[in-house]
This record gives sequence, C-alpha cells and structure tokens, in this order.
Amino acid sequence: MRKALETVLFRTDDRTVIEECRRCGTTLESVSTCPACGSSDIVEYRIQ
Repeated sequence: MRKALETVLFRTDDRTVIEECRRCGTTLESVSTCPACGSSDIVEYRIQ
C-alpha cells in the first residue's frame, strides 16, 4: 500500500497506473498472477 501511495504522490508523469489483485487487494507491479493469493483476477486503475 505504501508503494502505491508513493507512486501517486511522487509521480513524474501525468498518468499513473496501479495494479491490484481483486481477490486479496495486494498492490502489484506488472504481474499476471498475484504472489500473495495466486489469483489471476488483476485490475488496473489509471489515475490522471
């Protein structure tokens, strides 16, 4: 969660993408399967 907040607050571009596991809520970085719970149901939030 801390890394996701730092990404949003200290971003250098005008668009941020946060990936999160829909099953357990773990913030992820460019993976197709959650390492915490094994789910492949990943959602992308684009913040402009």
